[in-house]
Amino acid sequence: MFCFKTNKSYKGTINKSKFICLAFNIDDSNKVKEILKQLHQDYHDASHICYSYILGNNQEEFYYSDDGEPNKTAGFPIYNNMKKHNLSYCMIVIIRYFGGIKFGVGPLKEAFSNLSEKLINSNKLIKAEMVSLYKINFPYEQIKKYQNLFNNSIIKKEFDEEVSFFVYENKENSLILKQSKANLINKNYLLIG
Repeated sequence: MFCFKTNKSYKGTINKSKFICLAFNIDDSNKVKEILKQLHQDYHDASHICYSYILGNNQEEFYYSDDGEPNKTAGFPIYNNMKKHNLSYCMIVIIRYFGGIKFGVGPLKEAFSNLSEKLINSNKLIKAEMVSLYKINFPYEQIKKYQNLFNNSIIKKEFDEEVSFFVYENKENSLILKQSKANLINKNYLLIG
């Protein structure tokens, strides 16, 4: 899965309607509520604020909204493009200022599809997945041992009276983490990169 490495916006005008397309990375649906609340304040005069978001390592959680546009003409085309590009842990919002010309269902779907595609293509993508994050403590003389055990999955290191490694769980180290009695810090850690 991928999310946005950059968050460039995209603006377009179609048949006198103005569109503002925005990309956000999110780690849960509560973040969606915060973003939408802020957007409704910032763009209080917009005709529609349509969006789609996808969460989960297998894109299992998703939602899309047409915000008053005809059914499945706005949020659903955004969702389809996100799915096509294997996006997750992110949200695309397209804000519309109605220009006085009605599009019709087909052209409206096409407009939201094209706009979301242009937004995705204007941004760089990066790998993203939800993992469990553990903290493991050990004496200084065991640094090499733990460095070798968790080499590719260390997020952060701390050096105090003991050494602490913050390690994300993967297939290779799952058993070792359990055997080493590592402390689970966060079951829903969004790993980007």
